[in-house]
Amino acid sequence: MARHSVILALMVIAALGSCASQSSLAQNAEPHLASNEADPTPLDRDLVALDQALAGGRLVEAKELLERLEVEGATRDPRLALLRAEWLIAVGRAADALPVLAVIDSDEPARCRIVAARSMALLATAAWDDADQLFAHEEASCSDEPVYWRGRARLHLARTRPAEAVAALRRATALEPSNDEVQGELAVALLALGEAGDAVRLLAALAPRNPGRADIRINLDYGYGMLGQRPSRAVGDDDMFWSRRLQYAGLGASRADRRRLAEAMLGQAILVRPRHDAELWRQYEELSGIDAKGPTLVSN
Repeated sequence: MARHSVILALMVIAALGSCASQSSLAQNAEPHLASNEADPTPLDRDLVALDQALAGGRLVEAKELLERLEVEGATRDPRLALLRAEWLIAVGRAADALPVLAVIDSDEPARCRIVAARSMALLATAAWDDADQLFAHEEASCSDEPVYWRGRARLHLARTRPAEAVAALRRATALEPSNDEVQGELAVALLALGEAGDAVRLLAALAPRNPGRADIRINLDYGYGMLGQRPSRAVGDDDMFWSRRLQYAGLGASRADRRRLAEAMLGQAILVRPRHDAELWRQYEELSGIDAKGPTLVSN
């Protein structure tokens, strides 16, 4: 299941280089943070800016906005508390986010987003039973919200329940059919289930619409690897990214028990990687059955 978790992490982030943003819920959440008034207050505008910074993975900008708003005395606003919790999750401080979320009134309009944030924090702290109980308790209230089913799918994947994850994401897709993020996560769940053909079809449709999404390309390589196909290097691929693509294609091939193909692609990934990667070497050794702890290879 560790490989599935890695692929899931890749799919959730907005871009390959911004791993810290993978837990941000702002881009997928209910639009209840801003005031409904025609003339929003300065606080409303600041909260929307903060929400958008989180959605875009701009965590330094989000931190600065949080600190300014808190200095200005907005700490009692439940919207700010939710955004503070989401920022804490995004920077790897999920344990600190839980008490922040616990004091937000459950009757807030963004209730299902709060549930999703709590579930992410519980997942990050391996409190899986608590997350299961949370989802069961909130299903009646949040079953019409895509963010609820997406959170539930992540828990199913963490607990090695890929079929249930696929079912949850199909519910999310039915509620929000035009959301590429949901489609991408469904593809990840299909990969975890072993349904590489369906996953590849979804990812192949997403890739042209999201040319800057490195995670989609890598997940697509993983799926093609499961189907026994090698990736082709794109003109813009630098050595590091090409090596990563080969690595995940190799892992996909290994997942489908295509050992010789997997070994060849992981070996090629080692040759082109510009710096030593202990995990990649371990994966190669595991497949090849030899002690490959040679000198670090540097590409030309």
